[in-house]
Amino acid sequence: MSEEFDVHYGKEEFKTVESGIESIQKVLMGEDIHAKERLLFYLDWYMDPYYKRDLSVIGEPLKELLQKVAVTDSDAAIVEEVLHLLEAYTEGPYTILEANKDNISSDFQPTVLYLLNSNL
Repeated sequence: MSEEFDVHYGKEEFKTVESGIESIQKVLMGEDIHAKERLLFYLDWYMDPYYKRDLSVIGEPLKELLQKVAVTDSDAAIVEEVLHLLEAYTEGPYTILEANKDNISSDFQPTVLYLLNSNL
């Protein structure tokens, strides 16, 4: 994460997730690195099954969005956190990662290959 990473997510992140996948996408595909970091940090809590959040409406679209971020974002820390969320809280198939695996930095290839092969 960035040097100025603020781990204190709050009302803005709550509202973003409550507003739905379009709002989440706007942040994660946007330019504000700090907003992305806070939202990803919140999503780590939100997606954790321990807290029994209902992901039935946004679960699959969120998995697809995280894959898109993983293959398009140029910030290594963002990609790392996105891959962590996919690995920790989702199950394959990962069709977007599969189609774009060669476009992902070699630093993340082991994680991507693990995700793609964990479904076999």
